[in-house]
Amino acid sequence: MKTIKYITGAILLGITLTFTSCYDMDLFPKTQLGPDNFWKTERDIQMGLTGVYAQMKQGSKDWTMFLLDGITDDAYCQHVVQSPYNNLQLGNIEAATGGPVSSIYSGNYSGISACHTFLKNFEQAKISAGLTESKANEYEAEIRFLRAWCYFELLQKYGDIPLYKEAIESVEASKVKQSPASEVYQFIYQDLEFAVQHLPNVAYGSGHAVKASAQGLMARVALFEGKWDIVEKQTTDIISSGFYRLADTYESIFIKKRGQKSNPEILFSVTYLNPDYRHNAEQEYYFRNALSPLDDLMDQYDFTKDKRAKAWYVYPGVGEREWTNPMGEIVRTGNSTITGWTCIKHLDKDDPEIYEKGEYDFRTDNDIIVIRYADIYLMYIEAMVEKSGGTTSDANAVRFFNQIKERAGLEPVTSVTRDELRLERRRELAFEGRRYFDLIRWKTVKEVMSNLVTPSGQCTFNDKAYTWPFPQSEMDINPNLDQKTVY
Repeated sequence: MKTIKYITGAILLGITLTFTSCYDMDLFPKTQLGPDNFWKTERDIQMGLTGVYAQMKQGSKDWTMFLLDGITDDAYCQHVVQSPYNNLQLGNIEAATGGPVSSIYSGNYSGISACHTFLKNFEQAKISAGLTESKANEYEAEIRFLRAWCYFELLQKYGDIPLYKEAIESVEASKVKQSPASEVYQFIYQDLEFAVQHLPNVAYGSGHAVKASAQGLMARVALFEGKWDIVEKQTTDIISSGFYRLADTYESIFIKKRGQKSNPEILFSVTYLNPDYRHNAEQEYYFRNALSPLDDLMDQYDFTKDKRAKAWYVYPGVGEREWTNPMGEIVRTGNSTITGWTCIKHLDKDDPEIYEKGEYDFRTDNDIIVIRYADIYLMYIEAMVEKSGGTTSDANAVRFFNQIKERAGLEPVTSVTRDELRLERRRELAFEGRRYFDLIRWKTVKEVMSNLVTPSGQCTFNDKAYTWPFPQSEMDINPNLDQKTVY
């Protein structure tokens, strides 16, 4: 048995939600704050909602999503703790691989469980609190958005998965066979359609999902399926809302002190707040060089023109850890880089305090961006490219593409090809955890990875890896699961 404490934002009031479970997935919390001692007022509902949002900081939905670039041709994980990512990058994946194969599975089911616990108690709580139908639907819409997000995170990796539509009350009830991916997609769309209908149609900025958050996620789900009409519809609605635009600077997107709050490019993020809610992304990716860019990615940028290249990467050299920061000072990382490159995309490189604190002293409360407007543009453009057979001259697609390129300092185009779109997605969204899923859905992952050599050796890709295996720990617990036969 293990106990996990889901600590809500109400920890300042001394309230802790404690769930006990026999399973890593935490599908059926045995003890919880129930209707006899909680779930009576709107404040209780708000604190419960905060607790669910807190569950989104796991399962590669937090800063660890960036590490997924370390199983692609973009980056290399150079430390022992990231060895499961090295194995995946090399093409070695089994039920016992561990790392993201296990953590993404358990983390997302824990998030789903938190959503179900909320919804179970919410039925009575909304009556006790005297909520209007509109307000009750808004709270439910937030939860259903988060549940859809968790299920999609699972679907992208594992394909057919167990589909739990409500709270699980017992160990035996949790032992179900996986459902076909088509049923999971249907359930996700149902949640997102409800969320789109009932979430407030306002600009994102509070940390709570809004209508565009759900529309952006629906577009991403449809993109993975290749349902271009849905992608076009959802992205067009977001663009026409007038709430969003490309940010003036890249730093303002990823760095809290540079303007993350109410940034017009952000549609949804995992939020943090000093001093209690912080993460160590900058410490890992800069000071420890845990995720180092590969030449294969760096060769895609024009370092004489592309502002992203200059803003996001430095080259101390293989085995080196000194470079000159924007203030003209020579600074050091904690570890040398094995590829020669260091990613500073998520680093407030103009802040001298960062360099002064050093490797083990610095943590950050930068929000982790999940959906941003540049991706909305790129999804719309891809839909137009694919609907036109590989090249589009659609006026909006070309205009949006040129806005992204012009912000980067690159020349405009008069049409967009499939190869141009895919290259721009790679450059614009690098180190945001999207590359792996693009390669999977484009069915180019085998060709790309089989031509890649990393510091660990020659990579490959087996067809079985299009869907990951269920973690061995889950197979041991649930005898009704059918492991993918190739594993």
